[in-house]
Amino acid sequence: MLAVLACSASREPLTNTAATGPALRIGPREPLGWLGLATAAKEGDRLPRHAPISAAHSLVSVAERDTLPASVDAIATTGGIEHFTTGPHGEVPYGCDGNALEVTTFTGPRLTAGAVWLLPPTRPPSWQPAALPILSRTSAAAQRTYAIGPLTLELARTADRRGTLTLRRDGKTIHTAPFERHLMEGAGPSPIDLAEGGPGIPEPIAAWEIAAAGPILLVLTQPGYEGTTLRPLLVEQTSARAIEAMEMYLYSCAF
Repeated sequence: MLAVLACSASREPLTNTAATGPALRIGPREPLGWLGLATAAKEGDRLPRHAPISAAHSLVSVAERDTLPASVDAIATTGGIEHFTTGPHGEVPYGCDGNALEVTTFTGPRLTAGAVWLLPPTRPPSWQPAALPILSRTSAAAQRTYAIGPLTLELARTADRRGTLTLRRDGKTIHTAPFERHLMEGAGPSPIDLAEGGPGIPEPIAAWEIAAAGPILLVLTQPGYEGTTLRPLLVEQTSARAIEAMEMYLYSCAF
């Protein structure tokens, strides 16, 4: 089985630097909503690996139906906020061998396929969510970097199957965490290749600025051999913390 160390501020110490913080602060108990998945109506070559296929349902979530309100506002990795009506429990095809995800469905417009932020209904007016583009800057076997608004995310290989994730905001390091690939029986022993990705290697897939120059909700995907985990981080001016209540595991198929 694959065991992966999460990129989580609650489990790894942060490297903090002094900075003047934004006016908007997110308290540790303040609800941040849920993660959803915008589906694709049909298969395509450029779809994210974590996007299900469904012609019937444009938006789904693995969150339980009874934890969700009757309607939600949602924002994808591109575009603005859209409104959805929460529907019944259902299934959508995902992965191989006839696998399906058990999900809560939503009725509303088509969004860019991939991760979606389902906003909390009690959010204050100071929240003005906006999607941030994720740009790959360098891509090599031993190092990979991304630019995400004011953030720089760096992956660096430190051993054959280990590495370190470093997150910087405005050039200052605010978060570090290890990652590791633990081999399953039958998996190749080659060193990890950060340009190729794969089991155990985190990758940023979505980011939303909650307010101008304010906190950022950053979503990493961390694949395994049989599925992938979506891990949100709340990135503030001098620190980052995992939002474990929003994590989502997507089983795809047996290794």
